[in-house]
Amino acid sequence: MTTTTTHVPKTLEELLHAAAVLTGPSSSSEIRPADLKGVLHRRLSEYHALYDQHIPAENASLESLQLETATESLLILELLHKALTSPATPAPADHEPGGPTTQRDPSMIGTRDMGLIRTLLSIVFKWAVEPLLQRIVAGIPSTSTSHAVNGARIIDLTGLPHEFSTLSSVTSRLLSLPLSDGITSPLSQSAVTATLLNRHLPDLLLPCIVIGWLPKSLATETMPTADSLRPQVMYLLSRLPASQVISAVGQTLSRAPGPLPYARKTCTFILGRQLIRPEGIRGLCESVFAEEDVSGEDASLEKLEHVARVLCTVPSGMKAEEYCAIVIPRMLLLVSVEDRALPPAHRRAIAFSLSRILTSDANPPLQKCSSDIALAMLHDPILQGNGELTVSASLRTIEVLLTNTDPSPTFISTLFTPIVPSLYALYAHLEGAKTADPLLRESLKGFLETWGRLVGSTEVLGTLWRIIDGEGGIWRVDVAGSISRTEEDDQNAESLSLFTPESLRHAEEAGELDVDSNILGLKPDPVQFVRFVKGLGRADVSSELFVRLLQGYRELQSQRGNEPLKTLLYLQLVLQMQMQISDDDASNVLKKPEHILSFVKHALENPRQPEGGGVKRSSSDAGLRMEDLRIVEDEPDEVDEVDSDDEEPDAGNEETVDDMTTTAVKLLLAVLEANPDLSARTAPVLNDIFSLLEPFSRVSNEELRSLVREARMVMTARLASTSDTSTSKSSKSAGETESPQETYQKALKLLQDPLLPVRAHGLMLLRQLVSARKSTTGTLSEPALDRALVPGILSIFMQSIQDDDSYMFLNAVQGLSAMVDGFGKDVLRGLVKTYSDGVDGLGASAMSQHDVDMRTRVGEALGQVIRRCGDALPSYASLLVPPLFQVVRTSHFPTVLRTSAISLLAQSVRTNALAVLPYIVDLTEAMIDLLQVETVPAPQRTGSEGAPEAKSEAGEAAETETDRPKPHPTMDSQPTSTNTKFPPLRRAALHFLALLIQACTKRIYETGDTERFLLPPDVMRRAKTTLWYIVATDADDVVRVMARETAEGLDQLANAALGL
Repeated sequence: MTTTTTHVPKTLEELLHAAAVLTGPSSSSEIRPADLKGVLHRRLSEYHALYDQHIPAENASLESLQLETATESLLILELLHKALTSPATPAPADHEPGGPTTQRDPSMIGTRDMGLIRTLLSIVFKWAVEPLLQRIVAGIPSTSTSHAVNGARIIDLTGLPHEFSTLSSVTSRLLSLPLSDGITSPLSQSAVTATLLNRHLPDLLLPCIVIGWLPKSLATETMPTADSLRPQVMYLLSRLPASQVISAVGQTLSRAPGPLPYARKTCTFILGRQLIRPEGIRGLCESVFAEEDVSGEDASLEKLEHVARVLCTVPSGMKAEEYCAIVIPRMLLLVSVEDRALPPAHRRAIAFSLSRILTSDANPPLQKCSSDIALAMLHDPILQGNGELTVSASLRTIEVLLTNTDPSPTFISTLFTPIVPSLYALYAHLEGAKTADPLLRESLKGFLETWGRLVGSTEVLGTLWRIIDGEGGIWRVDVAGSISRTEEDDQNAESLSLFTPESLRHAEEAGELDVDSNILGLKPDPVQFVRFVKGLGRADVSSELFVRLLQGYRELQSQRGNEPLKTLLYLQLVLQMQMQISDDDASNVLKKPEHILSFVKHALENPRQPEGGGVKRSSSDAGLRMEDLRIVEDEPDEVDEVDSDDEEPDAGNEETVDDMTTTAVKLLLAVLEANPDLSARTAPVLNDIFSLLEPFSRVSNEELRSLVREARMVMTARLASTSDTSTSKSSKSAGETESPQETYQKALKLLQDPLLPVRAHGLMLLRQLVSARKSTTGTLSEPALDRALVPGILSIFMQSIQDDDSYMFLNAVQGLSAMVDGFGKDVLRGLVKTYSDGVDGLGASAMSQHDVDMRTRVGEALGQVIRRCGDALPSYASLLVPPLFQVVRTSHFPTVLRTSAISLLAQSVRTNALAVLPYIVDLTEAMIDLLQVETVPAPQRTGSEGAPEAKSEAGEAAETETDRPKPHPTMDSQPTSTNTKFPPLRRAALHFLALLIQACTKRIYETGDTERFLLPPDVMRRAKTTLWYIVATDADDVVRVMARETAEGLDQLANAALGL
């Protein structure tokens, strides 16, 4: 549409009136058209009539009328902007009377005027920019018709060049309003430009980006790229606040045409450039959290994640290192400012975004670079005492990050693990300073506890060990609250200056002596450090740290040139952990027994051997030694009295080995006591520990031996108590207060008690439980106990039989014999196997005294069993006699056991001779062979019998201790010896023969059955010859007497056979 302008409004009043005509209803009384097309035609007609312009044609389309209205509105806006930016000028001198003396002041813009300006701008964008842009987007070659304007089915491309030119002109004219003075001058300020930039900046940016950043590959001759728009847009955006630009670009990005990816890419590029502006991050927060800043509400998670996504995106064309070097320090500085300088929503968003950048795996280069920069800024003041931030600012920033981010273990680990030793050292210093800031102290405590509760146990343990190793530095806090790190430490000197015998005596007398005081200045302070570990509430960490301290102490003790202060530190930490972390709470080291059991197993598998003695340390050895801790020098006479024998260190080392093993066993007992449900079923490592304990039950150290046996007893009882008793036949009868099952559980509980009388009572309850019960008919019946529990009870008795206390092992012996009464041959077979095990091999030749003692005590139980069998003994003879006979015949068995076996056979004969009737001949011949081979002839006397009595008293007095011959070895002094020449062996054989002959004689007199009870004639002759030979030649007086009595018994047997 073409118009010829004859007059253009120039004054502000004229422009505002023209705007009112163009945008508002007519003041005439004519009837208004009902349709939009008629309204626009009428307004344009009135507008053009004001200035003698051609009115629009009656047949003009609605689109042409809207475009003409928008074009005229843009013209008025340009004139208004020019008028508003020009100062008021005086009126001419020949002005008419009563007329205005000056033009209207441009600053005098009212509310109605501002409304007109907003309406004009809305018309320009609604009826010019938007429809033209839609048609241009649809006409760009890369645009699919399916993504064109909604509802447009047929696109007329014939007018596209004119429309593109019109859109470029309108966009350029709108852009020139704030840039009327050029891109090298400040933005032009007026009500028009203010409304344009505040309300329509996104509407302006979208066409500028579409045509100004149109790729050359998509541009044509009729639709060229508007290159002139790009510098104008970038300059305009650079002069506006970052918050305004970011908000506008964000809206533009959301409205960018989908078929034009370059438009979205351009928006992202512009947004990235805005972020790296000095106020870019703050501007992003202001644009996103505008509502929260006004209402004071908390920011939503969606907005926090949106800010994080924006800040985690590296601008195109920029390296991650460059981006991080700009953004990360600014984020940290913003977080570290005072609370009043930054709104809470902004602070939380920045902290949230920073945590995402540091922990996100989506962009590894960004994560690594940002971590390096952020952690360096935060950690350098704490680790090195210098950096861009002060220590206080660094701690404040860490607090903000911690309180405004998700409690992610990864983020907590990244942020705290490197500086935990230093934070703990500072916290420990503040704990000891009475004037320290309590808020700072509580903040540090919160940091450490948060880290300790969220991070993995392995990482926590490694970091705690760094604290024990002395990392963390030395800290000072002055009266002004300034925190600094130093390398000088005069605490030890001050504490040692007071560490004198006189001061200790006075402190003890005054009641001021604190046994937990850190007099030597150990770092960390054991009491304080263990209290901190306890506060973490991590039983897994506490137990593993406890075991690691024990291992470290054990290793230091095994080293010749160990560090005494470190050894003392480890020992103090172990003791404090035992005292402080021993109650029933979440950090009880005994509640997580896996690590402690592993340590116990390791300590038992590899007992520390004493180092070779005999080498005295030179006084010039480097390193601090225990002697260096002596405060009062040795007196010369005390030094002279010291024995310089080189064997003394060895003895000390031996005691240390026993101490460490004893500590391991005590820990085992403590763990078992603290975990009532712990057994080999739930912790299979106990099976290995049970086997490893067995050699220590025979050591010479009485305390260790007792502890080991107690531990094995508890483990055996615990395993038995966890047996499946769901199929138990026992039930509480009407007259009983406890069922057998309840008695069994009660006995097992008593057996785990550390007090000896209580354990003995438990054994007594078990003995009563397994004893045979008398039925109503008077016969013995099997105990009312599930047979599945019998192996466990048998194992308990077998463990107790090894106890050094006579009351315990005698109860165990009685219990074993009672089990045979109650459960018969199965139990007896197990006892006999234990007693005779090893007769088929050579292992018995290396038996220890413990093995001999145990088998001997089992033999005592077998003796009781034999006596209690009575007339029923023949039914058990096949289980008893052959194994005992085999023990007698086994030459590599200790003589004590062979003697014991013969005594058991003799007890069988005494109880019921019918039990050995099938073996009479074999046993008799074996005993005769033993006597013939093992007899010891008496030595020949060379002088008269009175010579010994004639020895002079003077000669006896002259005889010295060294000249006297050593006493001959006996079976009591050498219980593990296999020497068969000991007299007790021959005495036992003769005793057996005497009892056997007496029993046969008695049976012949009673029954007259000489065929069954009379020995063969050749055996009788051989026995008689052998016995009389021993009577005449054996060196042992008792043997000779017993042989004579046995020979006389043979004569009585022969007389009985003859009926005499």
